[in-house]
Amino acid sequence: MVMGKQQFKTAFVCGLALVLTICFAGTTMAAGKPVVWRLQSVWTTNSAIHPITAKMCQNVKERSGGRLEIKLFGPGEIVGSVECLDAVKNGAIEMASSSGIYNSAKIPEGLIEFGLPFGLENADQFYEFWYNYKDGENFKMVQEAYREKGVELIHINGGLSYGYITKFPVASLADFKGKKIRSFGFFGLVVSFMGGQPVSLPNEDQFMALQQGTVDGTIFPYLSMETMKFKEVSKHLVLPPALGSPSSDIFCSKKAFDALDPDVQQILREEARILNKTYLATEGPQEAELIANPASHGITVDRIPQEEIKNLRLQCMKIWDSTGKKNDRTKAIVANLKAFLKIEEAK
Repeated sequence: MVMGKQQFKTAFVCGLALVLTICFAGTTMAAGKPVVWRLQSVWTTNSAIHPITAKMCQNVKERSGGRLEIKLFGPGEIVGSVECLDAVKNGAIEMASSSGIYNSAKIPEGLIEFGLPFGLENADQFYEFWYNYKDGENFKMVQEAYREKGVELIHINGGLSYGYITKFPVASLADFKGKKIRSFGFFGLVVSFMGGQPVSLPNEDQFMALQQGTVDGTIFPYLSMETMKFKEVSKHLVLPPALGSPSSDIFCSKKAFDALDPDVQQILREEARILNKTYLATEGPQEAELIANPASHGITVDRIPQEEIKNLRLQCMKIWDSTGKKNDRTKAIVANLKAFLKIEEAK
């Protein structure tokens, strides 16, 4: 049977409509099925950042219209904290809230990402250096290092003061001589520079170690004296902090990230930034109040003389220079940090 021109036109339009209907239906079904990610945090459920991270997950789900759902897990619930990077890379989990210091064995740039001793002094400096200075060049270099491992760095989060909390009074660096201080990485070297004995312990073992006298002090965020009740076992907060703004970070599988719709990718980045801003806005004033009114918290604020800190900072430049020799990127970032802080090279 020969189809007339009008019949052919009608059949063609109907067929096209059927194809479009099928395609549209398929797209709607795919869009209606949420992508579910597992996010493991290295921060304990009683930490200040945990409920804010939970809120980030909720916001992502709501803003994406349910297209991305993130389920939050605590430290060790799926993998060990130091295993998060490999777990994300290998797809055991899709996302992690961690820190560059945990990743530094695989990504040396993570050492600078976490913070070099006596480097950036506060969160404002932190954001300026990582996201604005030289058009965000430093963040881009660290992001590139993560991408080479199959991981997408979503955000580096600025933190609050990271310094020494001790069971003993401190009037000078001499008071650290022979004292056992829980530390890690190059912050163990700082303890050695001060005459103390660095002791390696995981975060979750600090309280008991202080309580039992296994260590005489620790390096940790000052606010932990309240949030994690460290003031019950250590009464002395020592200024100035060894690190004014230590960082945490949020990263995910690059493969999983690339599979998201572009607007969902943007939502994820925005909510990670909001998480950090919320944390700083909430916890920053609490830290300031703790330091300003120690007696009301049952603690003492001790201060190391500025001249001694100046000399200690010069010793710590050895750590900066050693870290800068890891690869071309670490060299460039350390050089940028010195230029940003107007630190002159030793003659």
